[in-house]
Amino acid sequence: MNDRASKECTLGAETGPQTIIVRQIIGETEKQKALDIHVVVPDRKPAIEQIVDVFVKEVEVNSVDVITDKVVVRGEFEIKAIYVACLPDQPVHAVEIKHYRWTLDIDVPGARRGMDAEASVVVEFVDYDVDDHTRAYKYKNHEPMDCEEEEAATEEECDDHDHDHDHHHHHHCLREFDVSVILKVTAKVMTDREVMINTGGLPTKPKG
Repeated sequence: MNDRASKECTLGAETGPQTIIVRQIIGETEKQKALDIHVVVPDRKPAIEQIVDVFVKEVEVNSVDVITDKVVVRGEFEIKAIYVACLPDQPVHAVEIKHYRWTLDIDVPGARRGMDAEASVVVEFVDYDVDDHTRAYKYKNHEPMDCEEEEAATEEECDDHDHDHDHHHHHHCLREFDVSVILKVTAKVMTDREVMINTGGLPTKPKG
């Protein structure tokens, strides 16, 4: 055991040519991915009176594959929307989409199969869109509601509560909306190169 350790110690002192592995970055590129996602409130949840907030969470990269001159990045995220329900006491509810998958191919010239790659993702932008005939739209765009509308809405909500929700649907409430998400994905491709050192003063290959 001791004998082996002493041999390892003297290896570094040898003056003959040696190869070391140098990690070289082939390329690093970033690219945006725009997604439009249609969200529908499940039947077990009440309809939407007003959307309070929409956000994207649990954003992750699941796989990074290198092909010729390209990197294919796959990942997923969750969307969560917090909203005021279309009910007289206006409770706050949430609707979620879990494991929403995305794929993006990024050009990285010089990339080849077998090279190492890594990728990261950030959310650059999130917004939502609602039908402009709904009250949620007016809330979002801060449009004033006139008195008649307010009264009608209140009466309708009371009516709604008295009758079965499924049969009585009015246009002020909302069951679906669209979310726009823009991701920024950065991919980096690396490879290991062998470099000769200690070649006894001979010139190494010129850098070209």
